Amino acid sequence: MFPVFTDPLPCILLYFLQGDCAEIIGGKEVVPHSLPYMARLENIEGDLVCGGILINESWVLTAAHCETVNLGVHSVNEIEKDYRQDRDVKKHVPYPYYNAAESHHHDIMLLQLREPVKLTKTVDIMRLPNPVWDVPAGTKCFVAGWGLTIENGNKSALSDVLLSVNITVINRSKCNSGEYYNFNPIIDGGMLCAGYDGNQQPADACQVRGDSGGPLVCGGELRGVVSFGYGCGHKTKPGVYTFISKYQDWINTTIQTRYVQFS
Repeated sequence: MFPVFTDPLPCILLYFLQGDCAEIIGGKEVVPHSLPYMARLENIEGDLVCGGILINESWVLTAAHCETVNLGVHSVNEIEKDYRQDRDVKKHVPYPYYNAAESHHHDIMLLQLREPVKLTKTVDIMRLPNPVWDVPAGTKCFVAGWGLTIENGNKSALSDVLLSVNITVINRSKCNSGEYYNFNPIIDGGMLCAGYDGNQQPADACQVRGDSGGPLVCGGELRGVVSFGYGCGHKTKPGVYTFISKYQDWINTTIQTRYVQFS
């Protein structure tokens, strides 16, 4: 049985947006409302902190280092009362062995909403797929979010709308090589590396600000959560993603335990 952390959060809002969401390095605007599971996490000042994925009417999946958040927006600068659903966070449940001071490993967290969302055409769940042993190198995926569109950009470089970009899974041996991360940190079986090749324009999530916690989708299935990278859009420092299949027992146990405790 995994422990469930119940420390109260500061005042937090969850906004579930409709339509385009975040900016990504090399990304393009998505068709409005085509990714209804996307959540936008903001702080109490309304600034973008992270992305997230609605996996249940009462649960959002994100990165463990995204600790102070609000969820859900479509076009940041437009009023969308007919589309948005705002929710407070009841509990944040990081993976019990995550320790930001020591490493990037186990960078995954569940957020329990104070009130379940109402499923609509613009707010919907991304179901967890059946676990797989691995996602092979060369697999084509996409990542989406509201983060920076240029490296080292300021607040003005954040996107008003949701963007996505196509990226490719890179094998861990290559990702751990001296040219890439050089085992600092070690990219292990609980992580996926994904970026672009030499023939492609720079493509990446920008974990530095805004895209962390967002989805890595491969073949229409949720396979990763944006975790970290060094800079944004560098070929030899591709984005690293928490590999969801390695954590699905914990996810399911946590949600089931919560329902038993609070139903």
